[in-house]
Amino acid sequence: MTSKPNAVFLHTGYRTAGTWLWSRFRDLPGVTAYYEPLHEMLATLDRATLEKSTADSWRSGHPQLDTPYFAEYAGLLDPERCGVPGFDERFAIDRFTADAPVEAERIEAYLQGLIDAAHARGTVPVFKFCRSLGRLPWFRATFADAAHIVVEKNPISQWQSCWELFALHGNAHFVAVPLAVLASNLGEPIVTRVLNALKVDLPFLPGSPETQTLAASLAFYKQQVGQMPPADVYRAFLAHWLLTLQHAGTHAQAIFDCDLAVRSPAYAHSAERWIESLTGLTPTLSNARRSDSQQRDCGFDSVQGLRIHLAAMQLCKQLVLSGDAHEDSYTVWANKIAQATQIMAFGADVNWPQQHADSQRSVRMVELALVDGVDIDAALASELAATRHALATSRRQLAQLQRSLWFRVTRPVRRWFGDSVGAKRQTVVRN
Repeated sequence: MTSKPNAVFLHTGYRTAGTWLWSRFRDLPGVTAYYEPLHEMLATLDRATLEKSTADSWRSGHPQLDTPYFAEYAGLLDPERCGVPGFDERFAIDRFTADAPVEAERIEAYLQGLIDAAHARGTVPVFKFCRSLGRLPWFRATFADAAHIVVEKNPISQWQSCWELFALHGNAHFVAVPLAVLASNLGEPIVTRVLNALKVDLPFLPGSPETQTLAASLAFYKQQVGQMPPADVYRAFLAHWLLTLQHAGTHAQAIFDCDLAVRSPAYAHSAERWIESLTGLTPTLSNARRSDSQQRDCGFDSVQGLRIHLAAMQLCKQLVLSGDAHEDSYTVWANKIAQATQIMAFGADVNWPQQHADSQRSVRMVELALVDGVDIDAALASELAATRHALATSRRQLAQLQRSLWFRVTRPVRRWFGDSVGAKRQTVVRN
């Protein structure tokens, strides 16, 4: 980026430590840090609710915040009515389509209003999204003058955080949201393909999808997850995780790896440098916190998890081979699924660190957010080496398939099929 961006967009998943990263920007002078600008709560937000929405008001696990989550919206609220002006609850539903979202013009106008409000105060707006990853290509194209950073975490650690809130504290929100989002995207071919491959049996929400509200859908799935085997809920969770990260490797300007940030001071220091280069802002990342290193509960055993991960990896290969996903997407997926599988089987401290790892062989990897190869510490060297080893077999198999006679012979058919599906999709949109 030759000039400094007019905004910073942090595209995060649920329970990825995105709030912590956002809080690091919020502490900087000259920044207006908007929390979750697509959160459904903003449709009914008033000053009383705003004041009560703090990191201490629930078992958040978030860092201590000096002000409520939505404090930056206070000056925008109308005392006579609820809700942030310009926001609609429908903005909160992520989409997994290559087309612009139905509400594209309204979302653009709403977010541009927030950007303009920050600029009017002489500050840089920093947005922490948790409902934008599926729409990342549209965000990148629409807000081309902003810096777009994806925050990633391996799916099993992310799931454990969501699952423990439910299993220990009865908070079903974070395990139910992925199901509600998937249900809202059932018309998309790639969603159907992912659900079938991972054998996701999504409970059917009665009524017409066109008339269902997000609140009703969330209420339904919060009830359903308590009746489903945890492994089945994880299948849906992983399907949602795959779909949200399908564009990270191709449309993000940088990927921030929260797994590494909490373990490797060298990585955190390197991230400070590339964030400054990309955004002109320098958040301090040295205080990243990690969860208890003891084995955390998944709700299912590692054998079940391994089977699910193997199915996911096979799906990832097929998506690349069919042209429905880019090789860079495969790199992001495979990197984190490999790490998740090791953590699930051997605990959170696996590979952190292995002193025998050769740092000379652990050089720059795009999927690890462009670590520049200097100041590599033991944790970072171990992660780089372990990830390479875990991915080597899968990459060789993928390369062999792409060089095979079958792959070359069927290429015209696959291209024709892809063009046919695209034409049909355009016809549906026009009609």
